[in-house]
Amino acid sequence: MTQWVTTTQLLEDLKTTRDESAWTEFCSHFQPVVIQFARKLGLSNVEAEDAAQEAMATFFKAFREGKYDPDKGRLSNWLFGIAKRVILNLRGRQPLEQLIADKATGTSFWDMVQDDKTLGRTWELEWQQMVLKRCMEQVRREFDPKVFGAFRHYAIDQFTVEEVCQRFDMSRNAVYIAKSRVLSRLRELRQRFE
Repeated sequence: MTQWVTTTQLLEDLKTTRDESAWTEFCSHFQPVVIQFARKLGLSNVEAEDAAQEAMATFFKAFREGKYDPDKGRLSNWLFGIAKRVILNLRGRQPLEQLIADKATGTSFWDMVQDDKTLGRTWELEWQQMVLKRCMEQVRREFDPKVFGAFRHYAIDQFTVEEVCQRFDMSRNAVYIAKSRVLSRLRELRQRFE
């Protein structure tokens, strides 16, 4: 069973250990966010993976040099800055014909890149999806499958309470309690993660 790890724990492990497991764990959490962000900015799968590797390496080097200060901002914001710079630099090195996103209209990638606020919202969406995924994985491990299943069917898949009651042989009250308990734990995990 995978242990629940917060960003603070990940950063502490990176700082205090020289073994590769801390770096592997860090990358498994955050590299997919950078890859998805890069894809949203128009990179191919291969380019997005290259950008993510470069962003992780840039982060790791700066982190080891003591440049990240959690008192000055969230890890998410710092990674966003690194990822954005790496991705835009990668796009800027491409030949002009590759920068044309829509050959029919001649719209270039640079014309499509939104302002920092829009890029920030795109990043934040990817970040929150990663956090939710991590929290859901942990909740699934912590709760009885019947409780988690009732929560998932009712709160996420939007089955009616009657359908959930019948499927899991639960009372209405038990379904509501399952939803409440799982949501409460998700909120708690989200707070702890970030």
